[in-house]
Amino acid sequence: MSKPVYSIGIGTGDPELITLKAKRLLEESDIVFVPQSSQQGKSVAREIVLNFIPESKIVMYFFPMTNDADELFNRYSDLAKTIKMELDEGKSISYVTMGDPTIFSTSNYLTERLDSLGVKVVHIPGINTINAASTMLGLPLCVKGENFAVYEMPTEVDKASELIARHSTTVFMKVNKKLPILIECVKKAQPDIAYLVRRMGLDDEMIFDLKDAGNPPDAAYLSVAVIKNKGNRYCNNR
Repeated sequence: MSKPVYSIGIGTGDPELITLKAKRLLEESDIVFVPQSSQQGKSVAREIVLNFIPESKIVMYFFPMTNDADELFNRYSDLAKTIKMELDEGKSISYVTMGDPTIFSTSNYLTERLDSLGVKVVHIPGINTINAASTMLGLPLCVKGENFAVYEMPTEVDKASELIARHSTTVFMKVNKKLPILIECVKKAQPDIAYLVRRMGLDDEMIFDLKDAGNPPDAAYLSVAVIKNKGNRYCNNR
């Protein structure tokens, strides 16, 4: 039976947040496939991985920031075929993703294409921005009797406000260019606590209080919002 391919979560940007298991598997891999969203720009994932393995092991793959389903399908299919070919030659293969492989990760689509080729994929969990943001802020996602939910940032203010009202804590991911919608929904929903963590784990990491009059300049990649609704016991005692 062929070796499995490892889908490795490498955390939020801080190399010290990578797990020991992820580190070991990166070191044991003959080839590590690393994503980049720009052909010219830097890859955050690459900078993290270089802390643990030599550059000679890394193979970059480019996925454009596009909603063209056919183009993305073809790119994932091509990469899956490349990985299978290397695997069939006896190589130990892994590919990495920011955060965790199962949470809003492009690696899910690559895994799907590998599955279709009969390749076994083993996921290695990574510290995700949801947990990293809540611990950085010192805010519990939930306590006994409460709940929390995670959503991709909606495109409508009313929808986002409705989601905030449903839960003790609401986390919005993939904020990026939808920051104006987030700001407006916080004004409308009037939660007790609302923060945006920008560029999590990177040198220019910043935290913004969304209830403050001063709005953040932009959202950017690796941003997450943590919002705690009125009636939350932690908010009332803070």
